[in-house]
Amino acid sequence: MAMKIECLKMGAFETCCYVVQQGSAVLVLDPAGRSPRIVSALQGRQVSAIVLTHGHFDHIGGADELAALYHCPIYLHPADKPLLKQPELNTLAGYTARVSTPTLPLKEGRMNVGGMEMQVMEAPGHTPGSVLICIGQDCFCGDVIFAGSIGRTDLPLGSQSEMKQTLKRIQTLDPDLRLYPGHGPQTTLGQELRTNPFLTRKY
Repeated sequence: MAMKIECLKMGAFETCCYVVQQGSAVLVLDPAGRSPRIVSALQGRQVSAIVLTHGHFDHIGGADELAALYHCPIYLHPADKPLLKQPELNTLAGYTARVSTPTLPLKEGRMNVGGMEMQVMEAPGHTPGSVLICIGQDCFCGDVIFAGSIGRTDLPLGSQSEMKQTLKRIQTLDPDLRLYPGHGPQTTLGQELRTNPFLTRKY
């Protein structure tokens, strides 16, 4: 079934919020800011679920409002739950956000989220609960990997050693994967394996 992917660049850090539709299932990944712009982009479609690739403020700001508006669940890896409740763990440059809605767990492996089949890969390093969300050949990678770079590991709960293990694992994935990062342009894993200095090295 064909999938439609829309990207909204939101907030001071131009976070990529993705609206993903497959049939009647509609997911919002990383609702980065206040909800009116996302609601406008949805054009009357019902949201099946909200998916957070990790718990930093610039990826979660609209989650509570959207969950209340559409009566839909929020999914997050359990290791990042502390970031939702403790602003000092998800803040940067004075910005912060909270999520008070209870979350459902993203787990390694195949999951059905909001009626959409996906493969979840645990990818710690940027945060303990960072994940890659792969739906077919489309991979939503949060702040794990960008075009030409990777996510920071010097923020609270970040880990350079865990990031190295994550990158080592990413190097084994299908190079034809289309990557949709949390910031910047989309790319492919093949392109990053050839040109990204963090993925051309051996770990």
